[in-house]
Amino acid sequence: MKKSILILEDEAVTRLLLSYYLSEDYDLSIYENGLEGLAWLENGYKADLIITDLEMPTMDGFEFVKQVRNDGRFRYTQILVTSSLDEKEAKEKITCHCTYLHKSAQFSSLQSCVSRMLNEAQT
Repeated sequence: MKKSILILEDEAVTRLLLSYYLSEDYDLSIYENGLEGLAWLENGYKADLIITDLEMPTMDGFEFVKQVRNDGRFRYTQILVTSSLDEKEAKEKITCHCTYLHKSAQFSSLQSCVSRMLNEAQT
């Protein structure tokens, strides 16, 4: 059975690329903002990994991560934050543990990071 990844990304091109690079190996649920992702989780769905952009409309990734980490059901779900923000700036605003990957990274780096995080979650 494939691992499940929840992707939150407001840019259509980036959503398409993420789907292209990850859909063969993982079951993807893709939404445009944190509010939609939070509703998906609240409806009883579970993700093995969440990939979220930080700068999105309606509910940004900062608020989404905060709400997910404050909910005991999702507290230990792996989260990969992607952003064009500087890593230091992003981590100063996120007060909980998340892995950070700059949006300028190659998709091979993203695939490696996703694989590593999902393997760590199994141990």
